[in-house]
Amino acid sequence: MIEFSGGILDPNRWRTLENCVCLHSVPSSNALAREIIELYFDEGLELRTTVLTAEAQPAAYGRHSRSWEAPPGRGLYLTVIRPVPEGEPLSLVPIAVARWLREALCQETGAAIALKWPNDLYIGRKKVGGVLAESRTQGEETCLAVGIGVNVLGSAETLGVAGATTLEEAAGRPHALVPLLQAVLDRFDRELGAPRWSEEVREWERVAAHRPGDRITVHANGGPISGAYLGLDASGFLRLETENGETAVASGEVSAW
Repeated sequence: MIEFSGGILDPNRWRTLENCVCLHSVPSSNALAREIIELYFDEGLELRTTVLTAEAQPAAYGRHSRSWEAPPGRGLYLTVIRPVPEGEPLSLVPIAVARWLREALCQETGAAIALKWPNDLYIGRKKVGGVLAESRTQGEETCLAVGIGVNVLGSAETLGVAGATTLEEAAGRPHALVPLLQAVLDRFDRELGAPRWSEEVREWERVAAHRPGDRITVHANGGPISGAYLGLDASGFLRLETENGETAVASGEVSAW
């Protein structure tokens, strides 16, 4: 048993998650994960599937290095580090993790959470959480760090972030952090132990905030792309019907939907 954030976390339930490190504060669990991965590569060590979680992350960040507010004792802030098994579809992992996270939170809180492409969690038109995946390859081995941030307690106003909400604000009641963390990690452990990658696109589409025909604008590396939402392709890329025909967007930021 691990005492953490005023509760007790039970790692004995897990079969896939091997290590769990609980910290009072760390600048960023994803940044720490990158350092650990580099150390393992440099030293030629074996990387075990590990969870890094902290009560606060003052230098947390999201996609494109945007800052993510992770104040003390207000949310779930964690990173899962693991070697990528041979044949695992790396592009599907972020959307799958977002879906697993959503399912666990919905079950525990009853919140009406939907997924915005590629891996953001929304309640209505307000963001409540997100997933950030970063990989590092050396030789034939790839290691992956998947960061998760969820706004749980307090109001969005106190976060000072436009367009954000919290689970407490959405549900009208607070939720203890450690039971939520336990539920999320239990779900991750179960899914990673018996992955169903061939089902992830269909399951993601089922709980997406987007519906076929919705007009979407994505800011990708080549500039904005607008079109009608068609779903995802087998790699988890966004399919849009544009004026030039169907386009698959591998990465980007949905700015209008």
